[in-house]
Amino acid sequence: MGWLIPVALVGILAGLVGWRILVGRREPGYLALTEYWIYTTEKKLPDQTKLMDRMISSNPHNKPGRPSIGAREGMLFTDVRLHLAVALKEKNALVFRPDLFEEDVEPTGEILGRLANCDALVKVRYASEAVLKDNRHLQFVPHMTDAIAEMMNGQVVFDHIGEKMWTAEDFRSMLQQTSNTERPEFHVRVQWKRDEDSCYARTYGLRKVGLAELKSDPQESDREVLITGLMMRLAFQLVRKPDDSGPFEFDEFGDLFILELGEIEDGLRKVAIRRRQVMG
Repeated sequence: MGWLIPVALVGILAGLVGWRILVGRREPGYLALTEYWIYTTEKKLPDQTKLMDRMISSNPHNKPGRPSIGAREGMLFTDVRLHLAVALKEKNALVFRPDLFEEDVEPTGEILGRLANCDALVKVRYASEAVLKDNRHLQFVPHMTDAIAEMMNGQVVFDHIGEKMWTAEDFRSMLQQTSNTERPEFHVRVQWKRDEDSCYARTYGLRKVGLAELKSDPQESDREVLITGLMMRLAFQLVRKPDDSGPFEFDEFGDLFILELGEIEDGLRKVAIRRRQVMG
């Protein structure tokens, strides 16, 4: 029976090598995190086979010749970085009012009423400490979220990273309009904020591709449209090319602007914005 030990060791080593090839090498300080919460009246996760069928063959958002979840995204069904969990309201009452612990979550009256009638929430989480090679998870996770919402009588969907809430019907309607959720517009938004002395714009959603959220340098209050537009363009660029370090040049309202990434402070990466002087 002594031969079993070396065979087992070889098997373990092969498994580790395979896991490393599939997932990749961890990078210190890196974390790409995408997480949706589905508030439901049901408490039990759907059967995995039925869930997969709903996402692939029976996906109502499929277009002729363009499945929403193909072989590329389907590989994530067995990815160890994907996690599903159910939290019951009776044991986790606070998480049913995310507006009380997230600064920029603003639920409508309808959403608050629905949250009050929900008994559980399902967390769909994809977290990678290895640098992602592509953004297929941005396609996979929203479609899994929508499938679970339909199969568990979901009432509200909360993008925990983007800090945004929808009714389950509104979330499904977005996917119906365009099933391509890998696009930056689906995941990133910019919020205009005020502090004691000035205003600034900050992003929500870049953590999904392993980047720190952005915060503009202090701005005058009348520059909201300009600065939020520039920050949105920068955020979209970074979702498409996370390795791009800039500086970035954008044309906005007929002027050229240079945006440069700075240091991270309090979890937000500073962005310096200046108008480029054009020599006449």
